[in-house]
Formats: sequence, C-alpha cells, structure tokens
Amino acid sequence: MYATRLMTEIYHLVQPGGQHTLCGLRISRIRAERKTNMLQLLDDVQPNLTICKHCERIQTQDSRAE
Repeated sequence: MYATRLMTEIYHLVQPGGQHTLCGLRISRIRAERKTNMLQLLDDVQPNLTICKHCERIQTQDSRAE
C-alpha cells in the first residue's frame, strides 16, 4: 500500500499496520476530497509520482537484510 499528500508528487511506502510510512510519517485516517497536507492511503501509484527517497532507502536496506 502507498500514501501521498495530494498536494505533492511524492509517494511513500506504508508499513504493514497501515498507520505509518516506512520513513516514519503518520497516515491520516480521515479521507480528504481536496488537496491537503495530510498523508492519504492509496491503492495504486500514479505514474507521475516519485517514491520518497527515505522510504526507498529503507526498503533497499530491508531487502538486503533478508
């Protein structure tokens, strides 16, 4: 699962519990219809979005450890 702020072009990877991103940001449980600064859950990533560099680094470290 993924999360993004609707006003940015960056997405984050979500931890299994669904409350925080890999880089430690808290995800809002409130769904917003308009652009807002709250992190919102996404099922799919749009092709125009870029992965958060911190989430990407943590994901790479975790996959090397396995």
